[in-house]
Amino acid sequence: MVVKRRLLLSVASALALVMTAAVPMMGAYKEVAPSPLRQTGLLRVKDIAANGNTSDGAIVAIGWHEASKPGQLYLAFSTNGGKDYRRTNGRLRRYPIVGEPSLGMSVAICSGRVWVGSSYKDPASGAPRVLMTSRTIGGGAAQAWVTPGDGRKVRDVSIACAGKDLLAIGWLEEKDGKSRTRLMLRSMEPLGQSPTIQKKFKFGPSDFKGGIAVAATPGAVSVAYNRNGNLKVKRFGIDAGDPSKISQGPPSTVAWGDVKAPQMAARGNRLVLAYSDAGKVKAKLSTDVGASFGKPTVLVPSGSIRNPSRAYSAEVIGGRIVVEVGANKKGKVVPQRIQSIDAGTTWGTRTFGHIGGRVGALLKKKGQAPLLMEAWHNNARNPSPDTLRAKYEVR
Repeated sequence: MVVKRRLLLSVASALALVMTAAVPMMGAYKEVAPSPLRQTGLLRVKDIAANGNTSDGAIVAIGWHEASKPGQLYLAFSTNGGKDYRRTNGRLRRYPIVGEPSLGMSVAICSGRVWVGSSYKDPASGAPRVLMTSRTIGGGAAQAWVTPGDGRKVRDVSIACAGKDLLAIGWLEEKDGKSRTRLMLRSMEPLGQSPTIQKKFKFGPSDFKGGIAVAATPGAVSVAYNRNGNLKVKRFGIDAGDPSKISQGPPSTVAWGDVKAPQMAARGNRLVLAYSDAGKVKAKLSTDVGASFGKPTVLVPSGSIRNPSRAYSAEVIGGRIVVEVGANKKGKVVPQRIQSIDAGTTWGTRTFGHIGGRVGALLKKKGQAPLLMEAWHNNARNPSPDTLRAKYEVR
């Protein structure tokens, strides 16, 4: 495939950048317990999710990669709104996740479970397959393959909860030299049991290393993926009375040429899509869960095709939109939180100074203010250990 290279950002796009000098503080931040969450030779945050409800607060789950060659994926979760990730015995509630660390992991919380999607090499076929893992709040675990062991290679799994009815699982796959995007929508039966609803959708040709993002609400699922360097979004509607009735719209192209690493989130009717476009980070907003998008806003004007800036996480709730990015400035990556509190009319940037990339998620609990949960890793020079930390926002 030939990808068009755009080496310069047009003057018009540069002038379209709307940034405020600062965004009003949403609240103070507190370090979680234990502090730090983890220290070892190598740590990389992969994903964070916040949702659900317990008597003590919402559930917040963090996934990360620990150690190298090839390393191990881990999951930890809090049942009190992100304040504490320890068990009753005082130890970190940490569980190993089967998967290839270099291919990442995706975390979601719904139907009383923490769900994790990963890519793992099947010992029988030798090719990576999509493996789903779930844990109940009590810690009980289940696993199940999602893709067949027929030699196809998979990567970049992205999962999201479509309300309480369906779990959306998206991935990229390659077989016989052809690559494509796939989506599975399944009902919430425990892994290992036959789901009442399970439907798979093929998207046709796509870029195997272009990235994928899945966002969902009870009424719709949107999937962002790449084809020939162009960013496409495909939307699926879910019938409110019968979730087995799923309609799909045609894919729409929302960005052109040299587009990679999409991140997406949805809440209510709002959806935010952030992506790296010719090395710059841009965002597009939708008020109909991905059926249509407004004009792009440049969130990070620095970066190039060779040294790109990229988004690591995106969240939206009401008029508040948060995008966590790694801004590449002359080869040095600076972690930033870019936020809007007026539905994308104005944006503000805050640089945190941490060396490692950060990701964040808003607390999604009915009846509470949309507070921010964050996790990040600080990379240290050898022989010092890397550090995994997290904070939660308070009023």
